[in-house]
Amino acid sequence: MKEIKLIAELGTNYIFHLLAVAKNNYDNSYSRKYASSISNKHREILQKFKERLNFANGNAGDLVEYLIFFPAYLGLNSQNDLERYFGLIKKAAHGRPEGFIKEYREKISERKWLPKIDDRWFEMLHEKLEEIEMLKEVYIDNFTTYKNLVWPYEFPQMKKKADRLNEKLKGLNLIEKWEKVTGKSFKAKKYEIVLVSAIEGGPNANSLGYSKNVFYSESESSFMIDFISHEVGTHILSDVAFEFFQALSTKPEKMAEFYGAYECIAQFFNSLVLNRELSYDLKQFNSERYISAFRELYSVGINAPKELLMKTLET
Repeated sequence: MKEIKLIAELGTNYIFHLLAVAKNNYDNSYSRKYASSISNKHREILQKFKERLNFANGNAGDLVEYLIFFPAYLGLNSQNDLERYFGLIKKAAHGRPEGFIKEYREKISERKWLPKIDDRWFEMLHEKLEEIEMLKEVYIDNFTTYKNLVWPYEFPQMKKKADRLNEKLKGLNLIEKWEKVTGKSFKAKKYEIVLVSAIEGGPNANSLGYSKNVFYSESESSFMIDFISHEVGTHILSDVAFEFFQALSTKPEKMAEFYGAYECIAQFFNSLVLNRELSYDLKQFNSERYISAFRELYSVGINAPKELLMKTLET
């Protein structure tokens, strides 16, 4: 059986810790509590690139993939891991990506996510190397402080929450239910949800890859169960989404409309999977309109996700 597993991971939490203490994407009690854990110099470097490190609702700055999403997906859990990553990034930026590909080949193949790590991914690195080198100092120089002085306080509550929710998830068989209702297969043996304590009030449920996501650790348990199920849906429907993204690549003005419909179709199917009223809504994506349209089409036998999206976006 394909399982959903909540974990508390050091490396992923560290990256979001840096964002929070610099008030990039996140400005909350955590930001204030640990403000002194990095120097003013390093905070200023992070803030200098704030716009380029921002992400929300399917949009992301040009440094996010290289400095947040992919390293968070890898789970770089030691200073040596971080140094290795930045060293290989630098070589790749200078036209030598072989070492990077060799080191992370398995992770790259498992990720199954956009953007693809291909020639274009590496080409775009070259123009960002100066900024990445500046941020490398921040990432490496602050890791030991985080590991020794922050992680021991943050980890226990996340571990406790993960253990409790893992027990609840065992009996729900969410992936199996999603496969049944959509007719599609979940393309990983396990779906990891990394609990992160730094991200209150900012972007949440951030997909790092097909089989890995980030959730705020102190969210209400009922919401977390519902939205973890929602994210199973967005991932199991990702093949459909990527088809639309590619078709709309020449029509960027349509991207936001489609992204909203994509999130809402996951909400619609989630209500079928859980067979109850959900503890969240997606009003920011015009969910009332989309859910109503999906429900009407579904009632007359149109139940394939791709067809539902196509017919709804035609109207």
